[in-house]
Amino acid sequence: MPVNVSGVKQLQKAMKAVEPNLNMQMSKDIKAVMLIVRDKARGYLPGQNEVLSGWAKGTASIGTINYRAFPAYDYALAKSKVQYSAGQNKTNRSGFKAAFYVYNNSAPGAIFETAGRKHPDGDPASESLNPKAGIHFIQSAQNLSPLKGSGMERGRAIYRAWYEDQGKVYGAVLDAITTVANKFNAGQLKKVA
Repeated sequence: MPVNVSGVKQLQKAMKAVEPNLNMQMSKDIKAVMLIVRDKARGYLPGQNEVLSGWAKGTASIGTINYRAFPAYDYALAKSKVQYSAGQNKTNRSGFKAAFYVYNNSAPGAIFETAGRKHPDGDPASESLNPKAGIHFIQSAQNLSPLKGSGMERGRAIYRAWYEDQGKVYGAVLDAITTVANKFNAGQLKKVA
């Protein structure tokens, strides 16, 4: 899913110092494409009345109070927390940072996104009072929006939107960076000549 482009940070830094309008144009072009992915991902989130009724209520019983409460699903919150950022995020385990990305910043949204990705038949080590709850939850989520993608880059909202539009997104992001880099380099050559 990620587009690995080296030198973007250095290009942005150089453009900010010499040609700030080019940096703004590149960010604007990339944002336009990424907002399409964000909006499509928001559309894959289920409505409040579509999820399992227990998840929408968010109630905990005396028997489950010893465990961390499972976050209740809130459609408005989940939808509003699927966002786009143009700032660099933290370095991941592989040593990479994202400069332009769509992310989900809500627990219910993240749960819907990834449920069943690691354990398609529910977590076998679960200590739930209802041992079949995991598989029922995953099947319900799968019926609402199937996992798309491959490996750990599979999901039902952001990953699905990215997976379905990846050719367009990759091309548009790379075109925006390349166009601005070429304009920047051409401007620098004119200044030297």
